[in-house]
Amino acid sequence: MKFKFLNTSLVSLILSASCLVNISHAGLITLGDSLSGGGVDGWQAIMVINENDAYTNTSGTTELVTLSNFNFTVGNYRGQVTPFVVKINNATTNDFTLMAIGDTRYSGLDYFGLGDVSFGFSAALNQFSLAAGETITSGFLDADANGVSSGSVIPFIGGDSLFLTGGSANSQSGNLSQGVGNSPTFGASTFNNGLGRDYSYNITAEISSVPEPTTLAIFALGMIGLASRRLKKKS
Repeated sequence: MKFKFLNTSLVSLILSASCLVNISHAGLITLGDSLSGGGVDGWQAIMVINENDAYTNTSGTTELVTLSNFNFTVGNYRGQVTPFVVKINNATTNDFTLMAIGDTRYSGLDYFGLGDVSFGFSAALNQFSLAAGETITSGFLDADANGVSSGSVIPFIGGDSLFLTGGSANSQSGNLSQGVGNSPTFGASTFNNGLGRDYSYNITAEISSVPEPTTLAIFALGMIGLASRRLKKKS
């Protein structure tokens, strides 16, 4: 009987500790712009990183980022689009680290005409930790992750200062083949914050705090103490 009670207390401890992960600094964020009309680029495959609409962890503790949806306006019914999220190490030197790469979306398979569409960021759950003071932002590649494209898809209007790389031909595209934890590969030409444009896309994510190990340890000791007192009273 004592063992059963202790076992139940430990299960409650685990469940309570897991709940603590999501109780502070939780909220939905949007990386990117609102969906709108505009014109598409003439380049064959471009990579856009929006340094303007970024998110910085100001909570003072590590946060968990759970990516949910990739939303965009189809301005040209062709090609493919791949969303991604980067950590901005240095915006001046365009130093980025890939944090997550989403599923490539294809014309004729995922979208069938012009207009606004919304998809899950990826078929797999995409989560990563963001340390205090670190900054992330969104991007997209008008191609698959390897840079293969048949033309630009997402339209733009004037607005944000951003990083853009690629070229007029498919062979000049940037790519994401280096994978998460590495820098994206830039294309033949780059514009270092030289173009003021709002691209009609965004990525949504849920932010939740990850408690410090000391917080969990104190909580665990408290729960074990309570369980111990209950056992002594029953004995």
